[in-house]
Amino acid sequence: MIRRYFVTLITAIALVSSKSESAPTQSIVSAGLRNEGGHRTVLVDPAGGGDSITIQGGIDMAPPGGRVRVLPGTYDEALVIAKGLTLEGVGRHRAPVIIAASGKPNVAVLVTASQPVTIRNVTVHSRGANGIGGQGALDLTVERVTVLAIEPSAAGNLIVVLNNSDSRVPRASLVVVDSHLDGAIAGPASFPQTFGIRAGGDIDASLVGNEIRRVGGACIFVSLRADLTGATNVDVMNNDVDECYPTGRVASILVGPGFPPPSLSPTATGTVNVIGNRIANTTRACRPASAISFEYFSGRIERNQIVGVVQDCALATPRNLPAAIWVGSLYGFPPATPVVRYNDIAGNFHAGLRVAAQQKSAIDATCNWWGSATGPSGEGPGTGDAVIVETGAATPRFIPFATRPVTETEGQFEGEDASESERCAGDSD
Repeated sequence: MIRRYFVTLITAIALVSSKSESAPTQSIVSAGLRNEGGHRTVLVDPAGGGDSITIQGGIDMAPPGGRVRVLPGTYDEALVIAKGLTLEGVGRHRAPVIIAASGKPNVAVLVTASQPVTIRNVTVHSRGANGIGGQGALDLTVERVTVLAIEPSAAGNLIVVLNNSDSRVPRASLVVVDSHLDGAIAGPASFPQTFGIRAGGDIDASLVGNEIRRVGGACIFVSLRADLTGATNVDVMNNDVDECYPTGRVASILVGPGFPPPSLSPTATGTVNVIGNRIANTTRACRPASAISFEYFSGRIERNQIVGVVQDCALATPRNLPAAIWVGSLYGFPPATPVVRYNDIAGNFHAGLRVAAQQKSAIDATCNWWGSATGPSGEGPGTGDAVIVETGAATPRFIPFATRPVTETEGQFEGEDASESERCAGDSD
């Protein structure tokens, strides 16, 4: 189902892209204000040849469900989008559309509308705490957008939707696809806790095909509602993340509550899938303690490349212990229930997979490549990245294991018998 959804999403984006890029710039300029598919289109031109010289002016002019098309230029504005519409840069072959408020707004592009909002083909300079997003039951799609932190000095997020509203309020939706985010952290020293993408609370989200670099929090953070209730469903797929320098040292991709958690036991439900991501630490920084910290929810952790992320100098945190993949909670939460398969886990100190004490049922951790044809060390029989089980936890099922990298190949599997090996090879199709 996830693959079918992923193909549908990419196909839809390709169709949108071909439509938005197919019309020559000249025809846009000459048309000015017009109807497209029954919706009014507003042209923003800083030279004065359109309907507005400012983006906010164009947003205010457009009707709900309309389209604001922005010609190249640098716009000294912080935006508020309070109605459903599409905001898109055009003429990218000539120059970028840059939204760059000269002050330090808390949010560079604040979305408050509950109707669908799409932002595409623009660059946002984030000088304050947050780049794009807002709170509540938003319906936000971000496509082919660049968000750059400029001299970051405050904790926040480059893209964020948090829905901590009462469950009777409609759910939030967030799609972030084919975008580039840069937190501008020079290195793992002292810095603000700025997350790359954060999706939290009652939300359905798809974070697909993004590149995230140099942030002071997790590159991707999927969080529970503040009261630890509700339902959170998120797909984190095919992203490329590196230089994630979390201030709290936790993880490059973090799935769990906000910190510190309330003094109550969570009842939230949901599925978080972390699939096909490349997670790196090319500077070999002591941060993060984990590539993936999966503290709660069910889901699939599959086809991720986690090579050399966790260094010898990585430290334990109040949330997790050092490991390429950490499963469970140090807060005494109910067990997390992910399936951990077909990942390349190699060159990580401390552990390749580590499970918390409350993980009383054995998770499926078969068919992973542990960096050695002999399998994992620790609880395993080999010399690869270790499987470590905290006292009281059930040992994960890690046989059969892959005897070579599997994220981009069919792999070979070493198991207890041929039927197990055949089962793994069949599942990888």
